[in-house]
Amino acid sequence: MKFIVENLAEIKDIIEYHNDIELPDYNKNLKEIKQNKNIVILGNFDGVHKGHQIILKKSVSKAKEENLKTIVYTFNEYPKNQQTKITTCSEKAYLLNENGIDYLYLEQFEKVRNYTPKEFVEKVLVDTLNAKEVYCGFNFTFGKAKSGDVSTLEKLLKDKNIKLNVQEPVRDKNKEIISSTRVRNYIKEGNFEKVRELLGHNFIILGEVVYGKQLGRVLGFPTANLRFENKIYPEFGVYGVKVHIEDDEKIYNGVMNIGKNPTVDIGVLSVEANIFDFSEDIYGKIILIEVLENIRSEKKFDSVDELKKQIGNDVDYWKNKISYWRKKYPKEK
Repeated sequence: MKFIVENLAEIKDIIEYHNDIELPDYNKNLKEIKQNKNIVILGNFDGVHKGHQIILKKSVSKAKEENLKTIVYTFNEYPKNQQTKITTCSEKAYLLNENGIDYLYLEQFEKVRNYTPKEFVEKVLVDTLNAKEVYCGFNFTFGKAKSGDVSTLEKLLKDKNIKLNVQEPVRDKNKEIISSTRVRNYIKEGNFEKVRELLGHNFIILGEVVYGKQLGRVLGFPTANLRFENKIYPEFGVYGVKVHIEDDEKIYNGVMNIGKNPTVDIGVLSVEANIFDFSEDIYGKIILIEVLENIRSEKKFDSVDELKKQIGNDVDYWKNKISYWRKKYPKEK
């Protein structure tokens, strides 16, 4: 997958993690997509859930039939509710790449926020993206103050001889519509079985390993610490996870703590993973964490020794649970 993005810092993590992804050249890639007609997929794609994946699968299939390229056009960020994002730009890019998309266009929201629906179609879909067909969800809105909807888009595209494909609601096994809002609620609840059911993959955290307070090492359980990003996190506590490390094909098991470490009163939000059977120095590397299960909520213990004992219990619990996960999802490594 290639990127069309002005601010490389927004996708630094995915570029470093996937070293086979071509380093973005904004002008070169922008010129490249104008050489031929393209299939453009519009939307936020937060979490890249099962509903999104159906749109992506259909567009990729059609592109192969027609010998076209696929472009996901989305915004680098939205002005409201930044702390409710399921995926950062890099995490979203990782998941889109897994779905076989050719280009990811991360638009600066401020550049187009005042476009009328007609201006958006003409300046973005026609002049910039050279769209032959467009895919979007049933609830897609666009233009200044969300003044355009799917029916507006269909009328404007018809005038340009561009076909619109609208994805109707995708429902789960209980006939409820799959949505990013529902995924966010389950993340907050720590219900990762439902999160996985709606996403079609595990909730992920992708980031650079940074220096922490070395608390884990002192307690006998060294951890890889990640910086808190501008996204949604589950409640403070301990989680069973799988860990992928940059330049390492092996997938590791571990336990992750999210919170403020109240027992030692550090008071700083942290995401830290104890990776089983691993002792290498990975400071500065990018790791991807898949969150599988909530083990327990954060708790303040009466002493450091009590905390150390509980961490040992958490590790033992999850090591015993790993075989269960392998049986439940045998296709996964």
